[in-house]
Amino acid sequence: MKAKITEDGIYLEELERNPFQYLPKEAPHLKEAVEINLDQPMADILKELTKYPIKTRLSLTGTLIVARDIAHAQIKQMLEEGKEMPEYFKNHPVYYAGPAKTPKGMPSGSFGPTTAGRMDSYVDLFQKVGGSMVMVAKGNRYKSVTDACKANGGFYLGSIGGPAAVLAKNSIKSIEVIDFPELGMEAVRKIRVENFPAFIIVDDKGNDFFANM
Repeated sequence: MKAKITEDGIYLEELERNPFQYLPKEAPHLKEAVEINLDQPMADILKELTKYPIKTRLSLTGTLIVARDIAHAQIKQMLEEGKEMPEYFKNHPVYYAGPAKTPKGMPSGSFGPTTAGRMDSYVDLFQKVGGSMVMVAKGNRYKSVTDACKANGGFYLGSIGGPAAVLAKNSIKSIEVIDFPELGMEAVRKIRVENFPAFIIVDDKGNDFFANM
């Protein structure tokens, strides 16, 4: 409701009295989600994803690596020091997310995607050495990420940002810290997911869902 209060009184905007007239008579039909096995070799995951256009609805099952800002900075530092990128970053998609405290008896607390843009500066560098070939997060990204995916054959998948607790309850089956435990909540984790919802946002052909919005 929009309102304005002045010295002359309170003014309320008249609201739409029949909003249902703008809704479709039937709910839009969604195509069945494409099932993607994340536990196959990365090359096979990429071969599967390249078959589908942007906006394709996916259902992910298998292993995701969870890493955010500080973990990315640590891995970049390793590369600058001449060290190898960790194999887990090459073998599995990376999920930009942060876990909440795990309730008793649950495999995970709320575990929704974080905004992808903070990791944009790492994408081309990491993809050139075989990492971050499939990324999962929320929100749009700079053109540099689209260019990197086109040049290196990578993908950015968008996940659902709002219902993080429901996402964790329904889709995340296990969590394990595998690197940088000293970073606490920013440590690298390996999670197993089932029927994890996602959409192709940026593909390996230079297409970006957000580009024409």
